[in-house]
Amino acid sequence: MLLILTNSIDSTTDEIVRRVGTERVFRFNVDLWREYEIGADPSGFWLSDPSGRLCRSGAVRSAYVRKPTFDDLIDVPAGGCPEAWLRTHISYVTQEIYNWCRDAGLVRLVEKGAQQRFGKFSQLWLARRYFQVPGWLFTKTKKGIVFPGKIVSKPLVADFVESYRMFFTTRVESDSLDPSYPWLLQEECKADADVTVVYVAGNCFAFSLDRESFEGVDWRRHINKQELNWKPYPLSTAVENSIRCFMRDAKLDFGRLDFLLERQVLNFLEVNPNGQWAWLDMDGTHGVFEAVVSELTKGWADAHPL
Repeated sequence: MLLILTNSIDSTTDEIVRRVGTERVFRFNVDLWREYEIGADPSGFWLSDPSGRLCRSGAVRSAYVRKPTFDDLIDVPAGGCPEAWLRTHISYVTQEIYNWCRDAGLVRLVEKGAQQRFGKFSQLWLARRYFQVPGWLFTKTKKGIVFPGKIVSKPLVADFVESYRMFFTTRVESDSLDPSYPWLLQEECKADADVTVVYVAGNCFAFSLDRESFEGVDWRRHINKQELNWKPYPLSTAVENSIRCFMRDAKLDFGRLDFLLERQVLNFLEVNPNGQWAWLDMDGTHGVFEAVVSELTKGWADAHPL
């Protein structure tokens, strides 16, 4: 059985369940935790979904972390909020279930918490060994910010601000920024296209998006607002080898790497160790889903019957 730790609105999980087969997958939607029964004892853990279907730790052959998050915001008053307190406990239990699967060698592709272990600074420092990287600066200072040329400001985290507002990569002028705030700044590339590469256990699936097809510098602003025409992009053998070496050094089996294509040169931006990817291959013609499902179910034929 494949155990997927996720939430109820993750469409990528929907597609994986469809491809692997409902009878071979147990889906734990943490946002619907009230509808599940959950337990643990010296022998392991067990989960029962709203239909009464049971998943015991001994039946798990592989585990996959998708999006075990609560996407609806809570207005927490000064005196505290019982729902927020309960969610911290569910998150704790989810982490322990992951820990059990990790220690049993069952976790596939995604390492829970890799975003904290290998954050943006670490990525940019490592990427210099293998890719061209635009100049960058993180600063929080009492002095004025000095960063010559055209620059963009990038968020360090993807958290929402207030009512589901998000800070996207934005063109800025360094002398207009408040230096007492934390800023991640990067040299703006005169790019022709965005290139994103889905890395699945040594396999690279690359796609490009013409920058003339959207406004601004961050295509994510337009998700769910307009159709973005991503097309398969041919990577050279040298670039594929560089990606594999980078991901090896990063100790990542999975990730979506983002680049900017400038005069046929790929400029590294970042890697998301659990980035969204399903929209790039929803019809399954480019091999991404096939590679992910193959990795999640690898070795099952050789396993003992449940």
